[in-house]
Amino acid sequence: MSSGRVFRFAPTPENPTRHLFVFLHGCGATAQSMIPIAFKFQARFPSAALVVPSGFNPDARGGAPQDWYPTNGLNPDNHRERVASVLPDVEDLVRREQTNFGMTACRTVLIGFSQGGTVALEAVKSPGIAGAVVAFSSRFAQTPCRGSRISSRIHLVHGAFDSVVSRVYAERAARVLAGLHVPVTLDIVEDLGHALSHRAISLGSLRLLQGIYEGRRATLH
Repeated sequence: MSSGRVFRFAPTPENPTRHLFVFLHGCGATAQSMIPIAFKFQARFPSAALVVPSGFNPDARGGAPQDWYPTNGLNPDNHRERVASVLPDVEDLVRREQTNFGMTACRTVLIGFSQGGTVALEAVKSPGIAGAVVAFSSRFAQTPCRGSRISSRIHLVHGAFDSVVSRVYAERAARVLAGLHVPVTLDIVEDLGHALSHRAISLGSLRLLQGIYEGRRATLH
């Protein structure tokens, strides 16, 4: 795995750590680009510890580890294979941070944009990594097949005018996940392309909050 930088932020001082949020940036971006988004989530979740790692692909962007997997020559036939190749490193990273902050998988949330969201969605096909995913402008590398068991809540937020990753992928994923009885939400943000807006981030953090509340309420009955 590339030794890209990992930024870590503890909860606000008066709050004990109750959740771990791991933020996965988009293709050709940097970990630093996700830090403002991370703080917007922490504003709604003051007891969340934030981890913002750099991508693993050392060949990306002139040697800087700013992609999670190579995009040169990427096509539908090799997409799944390329994502799968980095998932063990992603899992190692998440487990290390869980140990570091003393957080369980069910209190861990993966939050990703574009390529980072794809990595997050594929990661939770394996059980016991995270309790929830918030995926912005993302798609599965391979839509979950019939009989798949995904134990995480999935929150999809997508721009209506995304020309890089069509909203069709998010709509299809929401239908498939609902058919598998996976708790899923889908928000299509009007007038938004392949980008993160204040509205999109607010929706993503709101759906996450609602999902955590619903899960907690379900355990009380």
